[in-house]
Amino acid sequence: MPPLPLKYASVDVECVATSRRHDGRAPALVAIVDQHEEVVLRAAIEVPGRIVSYLTPLTGITAANHVDTKPLDQVIDMVRAKLGPDVVLVGQSLKSDIEWLKLREGVDFKDVIELSELFKAWNPRYNNYNYSSLSHATNTLLPGMFIGSAHDPAEDALASIRLAKRFYPDEQALEVAHQRLVRTRPSPSFAKQHNYQYEGVCMAAFYAAKCSCDAPSAR
Repeated sequence: MPPLPLKYASVDVECVATSRRHDGRAPALVAIVDQHEEVVLRAAIEVPGRIVSYLTPLTGITAANHVDTKPLDQVIDMVRAKLGPDVVLVGQSLKSDIEWLKLREGVDFKDVIELSELFKAWNPRYNNYNYSSLSHATNTLLPGMFIGSAHDPAEDALASIRLAKRFYPDEQALEVAHQRLVRTRPSPSFAKQHNYQYEGVCMAAFYAAKCSCDAPSAR
């Protein structure tokens, strides 16, 4: 595993619900935290059309604080201005953030460090791999830092940077981390806490048996 790159940053997007289907989401807030743990960008994104739910307990976004919004294309330009072809992105489920922000590999970023893969841990009891959420990895592995059910993009991005600094590319520390993540029971996800539906919005993108809409499963 190569060492951390000279330039890296974490980009995190929070989305609101624009329909009751689990695939009805639109980006509403984005933050970038750089390798020095500085928030270099925080921007609210204008959501065209109707917002069915702000999913506030999950996103921290409300009608009252979703202000000074800018069109998505403008925010994308702002994000690209903070990145570049020499910057490696660090984060959890980065594919979604990259797609929302239309980021281009080789132009807007060099490569990615995907934390869900970094902290993928073998569970001998069930003979399979455990994948940890960002909150589970943070709350288990970073003393003094806690992520609850409500996500703030800047806090999530900061946690991603700190996890990368602490464990990448230290194979020995990663092995210990994997063992702790397997031993520590994660808190129920927001979706599970609400029986996979919140304010009439389906939250079962990854759990077809609980899906209450006609959108295809995400897996």
